[in-house]
Order: sequence, then C-alpha cells, then structure tokens
Amino acid sequence: MTRACVALLVAALSAVPAAAQRSDRQAYEDGIRDGFKDGYAKGYREGLEEGQRRGAAYAPPPPPPPVVKPGPNGPIRVQSARYGSDKKGCNATHWVARRADGQRFATVEVENKICGDPDPGQRKQLEVTYLCGDFGKQASAYEHRSLYLDCNS
Repeated sequence: MTRACVALLVAALSAVPAAAQRSDRQAYEDGIRDGFKDGYAKGYREGLEEGQRRGAAYAPPPPPPPVVKPGPNGPIRVQSARYGSDKKGCNATHWVARRADGQRFATVEVENKICGDPDPGQRKQLEVTYLCGDFGKQASAYEHRSLYLDCNS
C-alpha cells in the first residue's frame, strides 16, 4: 500500500468515530427531547386526575346572598313640612306627620285647612322632607292639588 492509501484509510477510520459521535449526540438530544415531552404529558395527566379527585371531595360554594338595593325601604317619617308662599308660610310638620308617618305611601290634599291661609291672594305650596328608612326624599305640591309621599319606589 502506498502512503496515500494508508493516509486515506486512516482518515476514513478516524472519520467513523466522528460520525458515530454525531449520531450518538443526536440520539442523546432526541432522547432528552422525547423524555421531556413524555414527562410533561405524564405530569399534565396526573395534574388533571388530582384536580378531579380534589374537586369531587369538595362541595360547591353556597350561592351569594341576595343583593339589597339601597333606596326607599321603610315607612314614611316626616322630617319637616312648610305650607305657604315664598314670603309667608307656616310649619306644617305635625299636621302632615299625623297623616303620613308609619305608612308606605300617603296622599295629602294641599289646602288652607293645613294651617289657615298664611298669605292671602298668593299661590301657596306644601313642601315636605321625609325619610323612607334611611333614604331621604322630598315632595311638593301647590294649593288645591294632592301631594304624594311614597316609600314603595
């Protein structure tokens, strides 16, 4: 054999381990990748199974309590009432309270009977401030009309 053939043979034999090393390295990386995928899938399945086991052990939470809307929800309690014109008037709180306190709604006729005619010849109005539970409301009506106090709405 010539030197050239020997060198070629040595180069070929030394190339085999490099190729073998490359395929071993690739096989190693493929093994890691496949192991990761299998481990991930196994962990995912186990997590689902445990979640189903734990979910079966617990009862569902109770429904939330009903929401109570703030607003008028109590009987009428008259705080103040004034009957008259812009210039003259009278305190009609007691008169209106006797007719409306403790009720859910009330109708009051606005007339001079409330406390006489405080300002003759002028347009008069009854203005009432009242509570429905803790919710404050106001109502007003002119003379010869009806005033409605309502805790239902």
